[in-house]
Amino acid sequence: MKKSFFRILPAVILFVSAIVILGGCEKKNENNNENEKENKNPLKNTEWKLINFVDVANNTKKTPEPDSEKCYILKFLEKGDSLTAVSSTNNFIGTYTIDTQTHYILITNFCGTKINEIYDGILYIESLITVNKYTIDKDILKLYYNDNKNYLEFKRK
Repeated sequence: MKKSFFRILPAVILFVSAIVILGGCEKKNENNNENEKENKNPLKNTEWKLINFVDVANNTKKTPEPDSEKCYILKFLEKGDSLTAVSSTNNFIGTYTIDTQTHYILITNFCGTKINEIYDGILYIESLITVNKYTIDKDILKLYYNDNKNYLEFKRK
């Protein structure tokens, strides 16, 4: 009787330990899922069309030219933290860093050419690479630059 008890005891201890450890992991994963939901990137897998250059100090808006559905598009891709942009005549690709708590955004590794940019193409590209804050209100995205004195106003496509 004593021999069979000592044979079973290690298996029982191992089984109980496994339940305790796995139970602890499960709670940790639930917490991680909650944190992911709270910090979910609202820009991921979205597409935007620039509708205005806004000067906050002077309370003025300027519609970008040329006014075409194909120009001034910004896409935040589903995979990774990548984005693409279309200016007045060129395509760009880059990455971005976002902090959903502070509404901080930084666009980096922004690659493309400024060849043959027309009208507001240069202003659009130069503004995008200096963006440092964002807000989203329904279907409007605002990307702030120039110490929050200006922003790019986009409408969700």
